Amino acid sequence: MDGGTQIHPLAIVEPGASLGVGVQIGPYAYVGQDVKLGDGCVVHHHGVVQGNSFFGKANVIYPFAFIGGLSQDLKYDGSNAPLTVGDRNVFREFSTVHCPSTSLGHTRIGNDNHILAYGHVGHDCILEDHVLISSKAVLGGHVEVDSHAIVGGAAAVHQFCKIGCHAFLGGLSALVQDLLPYLIAEGNRARMRTYNLVGLQRHGFSESDIAAVRHMFNRLYKEGRDRGLDGIAADDTIPLHLRQKMVDFRRRSTRGLA
Repeated sequence: MDGGTQIHPLAIVEPGASLGVGVQIGPYAYVGQDVKLGDGCVVHHHGVVQGNSFFGKANVIYPFAFIGGLSQDLKYDGSNAPLTVGDRNVFREFSTVHCPSTSLGHTRIGNDNHILAYGHVGHDCILEDHVLISSKAVLGGHVEVDSHAIVGGAAAVHQFCKIGCHAFLGGLSALVQDLLPYLIAEGNRARMRTYNLVGLQRHGFSESDIAAVRHMFNRLYKEGRDRGLDGIAADDTIPLHLRQKMVDFRRRSTRGLA
């Protein structure tokens, strides 16, 4: 523990916990014995971090968040498999993130993600970078969310589903199949509605790339999912980096495509 680290006298930091430079632990916060907090992490008052959990730099755990809890999976085998968190992630009030359910599992959160109030990330989930899980949204076990995707408020994502990069799942939706990159799905059960124009613009996509995404969506809408994806894979007029994301995602899909 470095001299710049601040631990409130009413906090509990178990022996064995590792704290980096400049870590701040607020009153009534709890840090478990197997936790490693990187430089500049903040655990606000009443925040809980436990489990075999590794945090990078500058993560912020807000009051009443519970990060590193045991898996809720009824098949949990009692193991101490790891939760790994990158840098600059934000866990807002009452959010929860669970450790894996088996010794071979791994819950992983990348960099610059936001889990908003009451958001839940289940056991064995993988979040890449710049993901937003909105308030009260829940991810079942083994869900994978690619970079820059957004899960809307109070949405529910079924176990083992995948959400592609720059995709958007609307609020109050129930996703039971995989959501292709760049697209918007909403409803119960969630269905593909359009492409994520605003998200692409916000992340600096060129007009030509946005036009190519619109073209891919139109093919999917007019030709049907499977035939449209076959056409996209063979269409050399679509920039390779865009259609490759679609092709790779289709290959990884296990629950079928929304």
